[in-house]
Amino acid sequence: LFIQPTLLLLDEPTNHLDMEAVIWLEDYLSKWNNILLLISHSQDFLNNVTTHTIHFTNRRKLDTYDGNYDQFVKTKSEKEENQTKQYNWEQDQIKSMKEYIARFGHGTAKNAKQAQSKQKVLDK
Repeated sequence: LFIQPTLLLLDEPTNHLDMEAVIWLEDYLSKWNNILLLISHSQDFLNNVTTHTIHFTNRRKLDTYDGNYDQFVKTKSEKEENQTKQYNWEQDQIKSMKEYIARFGHGTAKNAKQAQSKQKVLDK
């Protein structure tokens, strides 16, 4: 730690440390000016040390979030909620288009043309 590397990788740095050592390490790392990549299960430690979070998703993608761990949890939850709302809205739109196509697909020329247009949108 004292040679101040440009990149510091730490995996569970608080394991097997007493409380006094954890507090010292937390204080030291919270002032770290270089790149710190940290893996830890201690939410308090993460909250007091980190300024950004990288999340490895189930789709094998890295998502980055600004802020400490609590901010990450909040932002991730809001993002997932917005994605669910968007998905539900899209499903409602698809259902509405399908109902329109079923109802007017063989009606008047104007309605049939609109139904065909909606079908093209759905096919995309």
